[in-house]
Amino acid sequence: MREMFSDKNFIDSKKLLAAKIILTATLFAFFMPLLVLPFFNHACTDDYFCGAHLNQLGFTAYQQYVYTECGGRFAATYVGALFAQNNFLFTHYYLHSLLLLLFNALSIVFLFSVINRFILKDTAIKKQLLLLSFIYLALTICSYPEPSTFLFWFSSAITYHLPIILFQVDLALFILLLNANSKTVKIICSILIPLLVFLIDGFNELFIVVHLSMLAAFFYMDFQKKISKAFTIIILVSFITSALIVLLAPGNHVRGERIESKGIVLGVAAVGYHAAETLWFICRNPFFWLVAIVFFIYGNNAKTNIVSNNWFTKITKRKWLVPFAITGFLLGSVALAVIGLKGGIIPDRYLNGVTYFTIMLLLAYAFIIGAITKLNISSSIFYITKNRMLLYSLFIIVLLGNSYIIDAYKSLISAPLYSNIIGEREAELREASASKLPVFVKDYSVSLREHLEKDYSHSTKTLYNLVQQKPSLLFFEDDLATDNSIDILRQYYQLDSIVVKRK
Repeated sequence: MREMFSDKNFIDSKKLLAAKIILTATLFAFFMPLLVLPFFNHACTDDYFCGAHLNQLGFTAYQQYVYTECGGRFAATYVGALFAQNNFLFTHYYLHSLLLLLFNALSIVFLFSVINRFILKDTAIKKQLLLLSFIYLALTICSYPEPSTFLFWFSSAITYHLPIILFQVDLALFILLLNANSKTVKIICSILIPLLVFLIDGFNELFIVVHLSMLAAFFYMDFQKKISKAFTIIILVSFITSALIVLLAPGNHVRGERIESKGIVLGVAAVGYHAAETLWFICRNPFFWLVAIVFFIYGNNAKTNIVSNNWFTKITKRKWLVPFAITGFLLGSVALAVIGLKGGIIPDRYLNGVTYFTIMLLLAYAFIIGAITKLNISSSIFYITKNRMLLYSLFIIVLLGNSYIIDAYKSLISAPLYSNIIGEREAELREASASKLPVFVKDYSVSLREHLEKDYSHSTKTLYNLVQQKPSLLFFEDDLATDNSIDILRQYYQLDSIVVKRK
């Protein structure tokens, strides 16, 4: 009997190892397009705005120009200009997507490791930390309304993706500051946190709402009692100063004059619509529901590690507070952008950030609900976190069974043709810029038709249909689609005129 039991354990361990290997391979299949597509990507729209004005004005004058004429996102302007200096962005356009993806993964690993060390204190999670981090990263990526602007379009990625990475580091440092015993660690955190708060708010108005919510929770949980009053004042000064710099920028008023007011009624409708849209993007994804269930069950099992904490007691006393706070954050973050657009519709690139933080809050709430649930789920047959085989299998299914996978691999197929078309256009514009001659260029649809006739006329019908589709993860808009974008392109290449062939 003992030998049979031993053989069964050996077989089960082999099956578990096989399932883990398959899950790892599935994650690689998920992320692989994100590692390849950057090399087929090209600059567009606001990227050329940055390049043109940076070349004309210089680094310092460009910062002033944007702040006084366009908006107060001083950190995004500075980092964007730093990367675009000496046209580095346009010759290394693949680099920002790869770096952001890498740093996002590293910041999630850092955040999860800090949470586990000081809050969960679970050795089992420590062993699976890397796998869990990539699963969480995959969940966020396939939940975004517009992955193209979050990962591939430089101007948008710097404005929304980079500050999310910095916020994850910021949150981990807050936890370290409150829980670490080392004085050196506390000093480092005390220096970095105010700097990060100031910098993160400077990327986008959304992060002002994020930090406001974070500070409200900070004071509600009485965390300020664990740190000095001087540091608390420094944090508040950093937050208030950065928020005022962003919100009171002269460029906001200049930009606002170009926007037609939609009225209060349409503004309220826009807030409700975008809040519902954000929840729909999250809840339509089975991947989210699986992760939420796992968080719920794990919270129920790990309650013994956290029930003695004062912050947990405060939450359980007012069970309505967390859903109220999540709703308030969602409506507040959407409302701020709607007000800025005078009641208008928010672009999906803004909702990418709202979606990310809503996912984070909902998963935290799922954990809390599990922790306060009296039912002992760990003894139930539904406790799937004990059955790792089942859990790995479910993760494999939801990773492969979402629309992101379809869009990613379709984009891989059509990306080379897209890259050829845009690359040829850029070569024509550079040649015209060097010779100072007028330039005649074809818009995307004309170039696409010519390439299809020349290079794909003898291809199979399936391949022909696939390559003519715009790669959804790369193609944001054609720079020759509007007079304004054509003029920006003309300024960047220093041309007298660009004549577009549209037929």
